[in-house]
Amino acid sequence: MRAHLVHDEEMRFRAQANGTPEILFDAGEPASRRGPSPMQATLLATMACTASDVVLILRKERVPFTALEIEADAERAKEDPRVFTKIRLHYRVRGTNVKESAVKRAIDLSSEKYCSVGIMLRRAGVEFVNTHEILPME
Repeated sequence: MRAHLVHDEEMRFRAQANGTPEILFDAGEPASRRGPSPMQATLLATMACTASDVVLILRKERVPFTALEIEADAERAKEDPRVFTKIRLHYRVRGTNVKESAVKRAIDLSSEKYCSVGIMLRRAGVEFVNTHEILPME
C-alpha cells in the first residue's frame, strides 16, 4: 500500500492512497474544519471496516437485511498522546425476518477475525463495546 499527503493550508492536508480520490483531513479548530481530523478519520475507518465485513458476512449467509447503520462513541485519554481508550459501536440492521443470531455472528466475526482496523486498535489497548438492534424495514 502506498499513499501521498500534501499540506494544503492551515492544518489541512490532502491525502490519497493508491490512486483513489483525495481525502481532506483537517486538524484545525473544530468550528472551522472542512474535513475530519486524523482521530475522527480513524474512528470513521473503524466503522467502515467493520461495516464492510458485516455486510459481506450477512450477504454470504443470505440474511434478508435492507440497511446497516453504525453509531460510534469514542473516549480518549485525558493527556497526550490522546489515544482512544474505548470505542462503542452500535449497529442497526434493518430488514424482515433478520435473525438475531446471524447479526451477532457477523459482528463477532468482524470484531474478532476480519476488521483489520478494529483489531489493530484492540491490540493497541482500545476497549471495544459492541451493541446492536434489528429494526423493521422503513
